[in-house]
Amino acid sequence: MNNLTKAVVGICIFHPVVAFSASAQKDVSLESYLKDYHPETYSAAKSSNTDLNSLEFSASNINNDDAAMVGAKSALALSPILPRPSPGSARKYCEKGGTVGGIFLENNFVATCVSEDGTFGNGFAPLGMTFNPAGTGTVNAPDYLRPGSPHEYFSVTFNKQLFTNNNRNGPTMTGSDNIPTKIRRLDRYPALQEGGVMVSSSITGENHAQLNIKQKYTLDPNSREIIVRVEMQNTGYGMLQGISYARGIDPDQDIPTTYHTVNRKGHSYFFPGSPVHVKPANMVWASGKYSKLSIALYSVDPVGHDTCVSRTWTTDPIDILSQNCGDPQPVFDIPAGLYGFDYSDSTINIAFKVGKLAPKEKKVFSFKYLFDKERKYVIPYPKPVLPIPIDSVDK
Repeated sequence: MNNLTKAVVGICIFHPVVAFSASAQKDVSLESYLKDYHPETYSAAKSSNTDLNSLEFSASNINNDDAAMVGAKSALALSPILPRPSPGSARKYCEKGGTVGGIFLENNFVATCVSEDGTFGNGFAPLGMTFNPAGTGTVNAPDYLRPGSPHEYFSVTFNKQLFTNNNRNGPTMTGSDNIPTKIRRLDRYPALQEGGVMVSSSITGENHAQLNIKQKYTLDPNSREIIVRVEMQNTGYGMLQGISYARGIDPDQDIPTTYHTVNRKGHSYFFPGSPVHVKPANMVWASGKYSKLSIALYSVDPVGHDTCVSRTWTTDPIDILSQNCGDPQPVFDIPAGLYGFDYSDSTINIAFKVGKLAPKEKKVFSFKYLFDKERKYVIPYPKPVLPIPIDSVDK
């Protein structure tokens, strides 16, 4: 994301969809990328007389450092940070770089730092969130999160109050994060880096309202996904109303070339036979046209939810649930014969409508961060996460 207002040009195209295909051709133009990897989108753009060249080369604001970000970078400049850190330095900056320290999670495909405020990433310090589709190590893989102003957050509302923790504040900054949070490692695989992290938060609202939140992050061996289970409990004495939760990220995996990504809601997984369609409310994607790397937020949890693509720093769950995310949403909806995409520097977000909780009442829901590289035809279908209590999956 490049600044707080982000006047970037994007596009939504809606058109009947034809068969999905992909190729390994390497090209730097948006038109060639769409033609080779998303022919249905390319066909829709041509049918709509869309000028893809102007879309790609329109002026974009890639200076996303406000005064606070400049201050954070100055503080971190005392310790040299390599663009591609060694495994030791990435782990060091994660686990010892902050006031308390984060927890470094890594397997052969995915690596991330869980910061001390419970978000993914570690401000401007290495490493944010990386994925290597070859499964041969992650520290030197492209970073989705760290370029520009890092932005990965979770937000909670209740009783018409909004609370947010955001990775872009970094390990050396305080002020805007207002969800008191503690983290601890879950050593499910003591001999390996893979495992889990428990993130525990407690929010005190007006009139002695109290909401406790547990978030369990799981990265299994050889997995291409981070599972997030969330449990909310009313630990106060009165009814909590209007509870909602949001999660989002600004993916910049094609830096240093561009901050732009191809963004869309919904997806289709093509197997031999009939394709499997994922509804726009259940998945939101951001793909890099240079790296071909993608990241998605995905959930089929029974707790009501929706996704959005936003060209601003959207963090309010109510805005996401009401689709008040700015421009028309780029919906991928094959059953309805519609396909839309947005090519811009944007965030992807998911929000859950929890509703109300009586004293001592709990509610559990879940979602995933999915990582992939665009390829031909067959894409594994993500399995849903069962909404089971967090305490039963601690081990």
